[in-house]
Amino acid sequence: MRELTGPTRWGVAAWAAAASLFHLYTAGYGVFEPRVQRSLHLLFLVPLIFVLYRFRTTSPRSRPSAWDWLWVVTSFVASAYLIWDSDRINHRWEGASDILPREVVLGTLMVVLVVEACRRSLSRWMAVTISVALFYLATCQWFPGAFHYKGFTYPRMIELLYLGGDDGMYGFLTGISSNILFIYVLFGAVLMKAGVGTFLIALAERTTGWMRGGPAKTAVVGSALFGTISGSTVANVYATGSFTIPLMKRGGYSAKTAAAIEAIAGTGGQIMPPVMGAGAFIMSEMTNVPYFEVAKAAAIPAILYYAGLMAMVHFLAIRHGLQPRPRNELPRWGEILRHAYLALPFAGIVYFLAAGYSPTGAAFYVIVITFVLSFLDRRTWMTPRRCLEALVEGAVSAATIAVALAGSGMIVGVLTRTGSALAFGGAVLSASMGSLLVAMILIFLVVSVLGTGIPTTAAYVISVVVGAGAMGGLGVPVLAVTAFAAANIAGSEMMATGLEAFRLGIAGFLVPFAFVFHPELLLRGTWGQILEMSAFAAVSAIALAAAIVGQAVGRLLGWERLLALGTAGLMIVSDARLQSVGALAFVGLVAWSARRRALTAVAPAGG
Repeated sequence: MRELTGPTRWGVAAWAAAASLFHLYTAGYGVFEPRVQRSLHLLFLVPLIFVLYRFRTTSPRSRPSAWDWLWVVTSFVASAYLIWDSDRINHRWEGASDILPREVVLGTLMVVLVVEACRRSLSRWMAVTISVALFYLATCQWFPGAFHYKGFTYPRMIELLYLGGDDGMYGFLTGISSNILFIYVLFGAVLMKAGVGTFLIALAERTTGWMRGGPAKTAVVGSALFGTISGSTVANVYATGSFTIPLMKRGGYSAKTAAAIEAIAGTGGQIMPPVMGAGAFIMSEMTNVPYFEVAKAAAIPAILYYAGLMAMVHFLAIRHGLQPRPRNELPRWGEILRHAYLALPFAGIVYFLAAGYSPTGAAFYVIVITFVLSFLDRRTWMTPRRCLEALVEGAVSAATIAVALAGSGMIVGVLTRTGSALAFGGAVLSASMGSLLVAMILIFLVVSVLGTGIPTTAAYVISVVVGAGAMGGLGVPVLAVTAFAAANIAGSEMMATGLEAFRLGIAGFLVPFAFVFHPELLLRGTWGQILEMSAFAAVSAIALAAAIVGQAVGRLLGWERLLALGTAGLMIVSDARLQSVGALAFVGLVAWSARRRALTAVAPAGG
C-alpha cells in the first residue's frame, strides 16, 4: 500500500472520510434505491484502490501515477453513469431492451477496472479466477455436455456484468457490502480507536500469559476476542500479531511456528460472534436467516475451533519444554477491570440483535454508544483526530471488501446464468456416489484451493454457488493470505508459514464435518444433546491436536498417534456408543502417556 504525502494524502483522507460518513448516514437513516446505493458504494471505494495500491512494485510509493488517476476518473464515471441514468436502467427489460453503445464502453472499462482492483488489493489469483469465469462466459457455447450454454453476444455479456440488478458488479453481493459490511468494518475501526482492542489484548495476556506456552495462548485468546469486534482476518493478524508474534519468538517458538499460530488464530476471528466475517452476513442474506441466528449457531463451532488450536499450542509447548511468563510481566487485574466498561459494546450489539434490530441498525447504535463511552477515560477520548482516523481506516478496509464482492458478483452471475453451478453440483454428486462424507471432502478440497489465494468472502460465495447443489442433493440444508500477513510480521518464509498454519489448523477444519453430522453443534436439539455432542467434539479436537503434534502428557509413539487420530474420527462421525468408545480410548491413551512419562522420570533416580 502506498504511503501518500502532501495534499494527495489529505485529499484521499477527506474522500475516505466522506465515504464513511455517507455509509454511516444510510445506516442510521435508510439506504437509497438499490442501484443508486450500490453505485455510490463503488463510486466511493473503487477509486481508493487505484490511489492506495500500486500497479507494480516499481510504481511510485508516495503518489499515484498519471495512469492511476485515469483509472480513478474512469471508475468514478462508470458508477456515476448508473446513478445519473438509474431511472431508465431500472425500467429496462434485461435480455430484451437495447444496450446503448456508451453502456457497452463503460461496462467494459468497469469490468477491466474491477479485475485490476482485485489484483492490486487482493491477489493475482482473485483476478485470474474472475478472468477464467469471463473466459467461460465468452466461450460457453463451445463447451461440451452439462457445461454447454447457448452463449451471449458481447453487449449481453456486458449487460449481465454491468447493468444486472441481482448479478454482476452491482448485484446483490455489492448490496450486502454497501448496506451491511461497510458499517461493521467502520464499527471495528471505531472500537479500535476507542481503546477496545488494547483492552482485549491486555485481558488475553493476563488470563493466559502465566500458563505454559503463554505467549501462544495469548495469541489464540487475543485473536478470538479481537474477532468479536472485527471479521477481517488480516486486520486481526496485524492488530494482535504485532504484539504476540515477537512475544512468542522470545518465548522459544520459531518464527515460522509463531507466524502460523497467529495466522490460524486470526483466521478464526471471522467465525467468532457477535461480529463475524463478511461471509456470515452474506450467508444470512443468501439463506434468508436472521444474522442473529447465524451468530448463535456459530458460537459452539467457534469455541471448538479455538479449543482445538489451544490444545495444539499447549501440546507444542510441552513438547518443546517452553516455560510460562513471569507473572510480574503481565498486566494487572486492577488496570484491566478499570476499563471493563469497554466490554459494553459487545453487550450492546448482542442486545440490539436479540431485540430484532437489523444488523445495520445495531451497528449504528453501538457506534454511537462506543463514542460516548470513550469519554470515560481521557486516554481513549474520540477526539476529532481519532474520529477522522477511524473514518479513513474504515473506508480503506471496506474498499478491499467492496472490490472482492464486485468481482465475486461477476463470477456468481456467470455461474448461475449459464447453469454451470448446477453442473458442478451434479459432478460432485456423481463422484461422491451419494456419500455425504465424500461430497464434503470434495467440496473441502475446492474451498481449500480457492482459499489459498483469494479472500475468504469470495471463496465462500463461490463455494456456496458451486457446492450448495451437491450438498442439498444429499439432504443438507441450504487461509493463505492471512498466513502471509503473519509471516511478514515474523520474518519467516511465507510458504512454509502457510503449510505450518494448515497443519496447526487441522483441528478447526474438522468442525464443519462435525456439525453437518451432528446439528446439535448448531444449537439444534435439547440442551442435554447439545452439551453431550459439544463435549465429544471438544475431546475429538484435543485428540486430533495430540495426534498432529505427537504429544499428550508425554510424547506419543507412532501407533499412539494413529490411535489418537482414530478416536478423533470416532467421536465426530459415529453413533453415541462408538463416540463413548472413542472418548474412553483417548482418556486411556492420555493416562498411559502420563504413566510412561512418570516412569521415565523415576527410572534415572532409581538407577
